[in-house]
Formats: sequence, structure tokens, C-alpha cells
Amino acid sequence: MTLKISILPVYSELYTGPDQEIGSIHLLKHQVETLAAFNDPNIDVIFNVAMTGDGKSLAAYLPAFQQQKSIIAMYPTNELVQDQYRAFPNYEQDLQISLPRYGTMYSDRITSLMRQHDSAVRLEEVRKLLEKNRILLTNPDLIHLMMSHQYGWDHYRKELPVTIGAYFDYFLFDEFHVFGVPQVISVMNMLGYLKVNYHDKPADRKKFVFLSATPSKLMNDLLERGGLRYKKIEGKYRSTEQPGYHRILQPCELNLHEVSQEAPTETWIEEHLEELLAFFKLHPESKAAILVYSVATARRLYIQLKAYFAPHGITVGENTGLTHRDDRRASFEKHILVGTSTVDIGVDFRINYLIFEAYSAGSFLQRFGRLGRHSGFPIYRAHALLPRFVLERLTLKLGTFEEVERETFNAAVREAFPVEAEFKSYTQRWGVVQAAQVLAELQGQSKKDANEAFSIALSDQYNLFYGTEIQPAMPKALKKYWAFRYKQPEVLAELSSFRGLSPLSCGVWDTDNHLQTYDLFFLLANTEFEILSPAEFMQEVKRQELEERDYKDQLLYLKIIKYVPERQQLILGLQFVVADFAAGLHNVQVLDTFIVREPSFTWRDQVNRALKTKNLTCILSDMGRKELKQRLNLPTMFPIQRIQDKTGAEYAVAFGQEALLLDSLIFWRKTKGDQAMFL
Repeated sequence: MTLKISILPVYSELYTGPDQEIGSIHLLKHQVETLAAFNDPNIDVIFNVAMTGDGKSLAAYLPAFQQQKSIIAMYPTNELVQDQYRAFPNYEQDLQISLPRYGTMYSDRITSLMRQHDSAVRLEEVRKLLEKNRILLTNPDLIHLMMSHQYGWDHYRKELPVTIGAYFDYFLFDEFHVFGVPQVISVMNMLGYLKVNYHDKPADRKKFVFLSATPSKLMNDLLERGGLRYKKIEGKYRSTEQPGYHRILQPCELNLHEVSQEAPTETWIEEHLEELLAFFKLHPESKAAILVYSVATARRLYIQLKAYFAPHGITVGENTGLTHRDDRRASFEKHILVGTSTVDIGVDFRINYLIFEAYSAGSFLQRFGRLGRHSGFPIYRAHALLPRFVLERLTLKLGTFEEVERETFNAAVREAFPVEAEFKSYTQRWGVVQAAQVLAELQGQSKKDANEAFSIALSDQYNLFYGTEIQPAMPKALKKYWAFRYKQPEVLAELSSFRGLSPLSCGVWDTDNHLQTYDLFFLLANTEFEILSPAEFMQEVKRQELEERDYKDQLLYLKIIKYVPERQQLILGLQFVVADFAAGLHNVQVLDTFIVREPSFTWRDQVNRALKTKNLTCILSDMGRKELKQRLNLPTMFPIQRIQDKTGAEYAVAFGQEALLLDSLIFWRKTKGDQAMFL
């Protein structure tokens, strides 16, 4: 089943008032509106939801570029941090300006600075980056740790949030739509913290800009409850050329195809390699990207395509979480890039041919948005690989159209995919405890009057977010926090992190000879490996002159022999009878003694010995994995594993931050004997 559509170009409205040009750039209307909202004292939070390729980044940086405001800009991947950093010389040239000092802050960068300065104190390098850069590009994970008093020790924990507030005027969150409810809560806690800190200093009150992020109902509600004033700014578009509009997206040919478990993405691509080769022969200056979800799928495709296209002089690059950073960077220069979410989130690269799979509306629009951003190619073509029911819905909606406007098509995509779970109960069940963590850290520090007054004021702010006048939320949340801290600190550790922890992270010596860390469950399902001793692995770390701290305290150290051609079935085991502890079903708990039952492999005993030592935050359900996902509208890629207890009875299990999310959906559901869950 296939649907072919011609997507019309997109033209964005130009600004036609005074100061409409900066250097060689004519400003767009939404960019000027963003700057105006920033200058409005009655607006705290700005959402710019302009279309892909419409200059949202420039809109966000205008206060820094034109008004010398200092900014912390946060991106979901370090690749995107580096991509934006490399764009700044172009801004200087195009805008004909000289930027203030700018820099990046993430783990590898901090390590590099420590080596340059022969420094043994990591926090000192962080402090220098905060104090010396007027424009600082980083990730939200690091800022979250600092603002929630979790980064460093002693006085650093309370000094870093003060430093951030003192040196920066506003905060940018780019591609924020890729994050879920736990991250929204973490950011709202940060916004509340800064609001309280500058309540009596209106001239220094901080601003917050979110890009590519239509505010969710949850975020709208929390902003309104917390007294933070926001504005949403949209672009205005046309599909035909006319005065006052500038083309931002090229027209393209879109082909929608069905894929399934029986005929997956990998098979479809293998069957259409000749078509891709013919396209390159007809249009030799072309650049292509193939975007999939699975790192293992990307690795297999990369190996196969490299062998297939090499005789024709067509180069292939890989860009995944397992790809070395040098190879990731080089992949953008290849004729064909095979990648995962490491490239489809925001990184700007020139392509005119795109193959991608998508299991959600957001992912579809994100990936399709990579195509048509750059002029200069004679043709733009995309192949989207979709579940049958989504393709059927799009065919019903658009099948009679030969040409479709991009906004109309985007709306149809949002309607065609199922609505995913919103995890509404997470805020009251777990989000409020995230806020309590910040208060607990403050209360554990100095008891000086100023600190105590701030703690009380912050508690009042968080009560606005999460409680009511009649029933404040924070006293109960603090009790829950301390209960977890003493009895189940593993749950609290997951809750207090930004994206969750990686308790099953392993040191990996990959087939390309590069070293990295990756999740055990992925490795079990997709690779054949041998286990190395920590000493063997760390010796190679030293030989490659890598930072030893990045590879310490891993669950295991593995050397990958090969990637298997098909994903292996993973079944975990528990060494007790779950039915004897049925009251624990559907609630977050901490368990140990996990083992791997399948697949069977040479090193399974060694893996199980290591796995049984870990206390893991998890949730068990007597519903099957597939049924859980369908009934609860969980995202397709939501990680749920099969698990069997001592008797062989089968359950579903989720770990880490996903366990907390799943708990918010099923904590109230009960089982009755051996019967299925009541729904």
C-alpha cells in the first residue's frame, strides 16, 4: 500500500517595519514578535512554534545579538550544541556583528579544559565557563543538576544556582518537544526557583524561551498556576510566491509506504536500493539520509549500504549513539547518512533524498522536517515508512489531493497517529516529589535566615504549582521524599535526575575499535560479545588516551564481536514467585536478583552474576507487554521487557524513569488471584 503526494513549498511572512534588516538578513515577522515579547515586562515565558526551517534559532538569539543580553542555551543532544556553536561565525558574517564571548559546556568539553589547564577540580572549570561566557551552549541535564542543588559538594551546591542567576539574563530550551512529563516538571521547578529568587528584583527577572515546543496542557496549567505569564508565537505561511514572503521549505515529492513486523523497515530499504542508486545516477550531486529508530538497525544498514554503494563511488556514513563522535561528524559529508535520533533532532544538514520510519506524529514531523531546508537541488524526494492503519487514515484524508500545503499535511499527520498517553497523574504522584528534592537540599544547607526565608518562599511557589490553598502539596511531598531517601534511595535517584539514570550501563569496546558506554539490554538483544575484566578495558582506555572517569563503575565491560542480523528475544527472570507478593504489582518498587533467561549465550552466567547485584527501580504488571502498550496508549518505543518468575509465570516489567511514568497510569489497578487486571 502506497500513497504519493506532492508537498507544496512554504513561504514565511517577512517583517516590513523599521529595522527590518540586520546585515544581509531580512527579519521574519515571527522573529521580530519574539524579540518584542522578550522586551515585554509582562511576559516571562515565550514559546516560538514557527515551522521547521523558519529561523527560530535566530529569533531566540536576537536579545543576545542586538541587546547584549546573556543567555544559557540548552539543547537535547551534544551534537546539537556543537552544531549551533559552529553556526555562530555565520551569524557574525550575515548579521555583520561581533558576538560577545561564547562557548560550550558539556562533559567532554569540561574534561578538555581540565587537561588544558592542568586542573584537578572539575567544578572550577564549570564555574569559569559560567562566569566568562555571555552566550553558553549546554544541555538541560547539566543545568538541572546545578539548579536543583545536586552538582558538586559543600558550598558549590548552593553557589552554582546563584552564579547562573547572576551571570545570565535568559534561558533557551531548544527542541523541548522531544522531552516528556518528568522533564517538564524539572524545568518548571527551575522556572519557579528563578522566579522566587528574583521576585524582589523586577529589573533582573529572568526570561525563558522555548523553541519547537507547542506548550502542552500540563505546562500551560503549571505556568498559570505559578503566576508565570507566557505567550505563544507562530509563523504565518503561504504556499505560493508573493511579495512580503520568503521561501523557507522547498517543494517535495512524498511517498508513504506500509511497513509491518512481517515486512519491516530494513526489508523495505533492502528491496529499494536499486531505486536509490538510480536516483544518484540521475542526480549525482544528491545527498540522502536514512533515519530509523533502532541503533542496531542503523548499524546493519550502514554495513550493507557501504558495501553496496562503494563500487559506484557513493559514500555512506553512520550517525547513532554507538558511532564515535569523529565518525558522526564525518557522516554529514557523506552521500548517504544512516542515523537515528542523534541526527533527526534539530541538526541542520543538506539533503534532497530522505527515507525514514515514524511511529508517532511528532517523530514523523521532526524527521520529515529535515528535507527541503536548503535550496540548490533539482529535486526533493522522501519515502515515509508507516504502520498500515496510519497510512490508511492519511489515504482517506489526503488520497484525493495531488498537491497539499505543508500545514494541511502536518495537521493530517497529527490526526492520523494515535494520541499517546499523557501521564496526567505523574505530576501529583511523582512530580511534586521532584520539587521536594530541591527544598530538601536547601533545608539541608545553611540555616541562615536568608536561606530559610528563600526556602519558605520556594515552598510557597511550588505549592502554587502542585497544590491548592486548602491543601498545600509540599509538606506531604517532603515526607514522601524523606521516606524514599531512607528506604528506597534508588527511586529518589531516578526521580532527581533529568532523563533518568543508566544502572545497566556497560563499557563497550565496539567493532570499529572505539570505546563507549551503552545499555546492557540493547547489547543482549543485538550483539554477540565477550566479557573483559575492568583492568583489560581500562588499559585500552589509557591507550586511547580517553578520560578514565567516563568508564568507571560500569556494570560490565564488553567487547563486541559482531552485530546479529536479527534482534534476539530478550526474556528476564526473577528468582521468586511474584504471585506471593501480588500487592507489589502495578506499583514502583526496588528489586534485585534479576537474571537473563533468554537469549542463551556463552557469557550469560557472568552477566547474571553482575545483574543480580543491582537494586533496580522497576514496576511489574501481570498484563502482557503488547496489551499494556495498546490499552494505555504508550509510545511505540516505550521500553517494556518480558519477565518470568521462579514458576515460569510471565509478567511485563519497566525500569527506571519509565517505571515511574507507568506507575502513574496503573498504580490504582488491582489484581485478583490469577485473574487479569480490572480495567
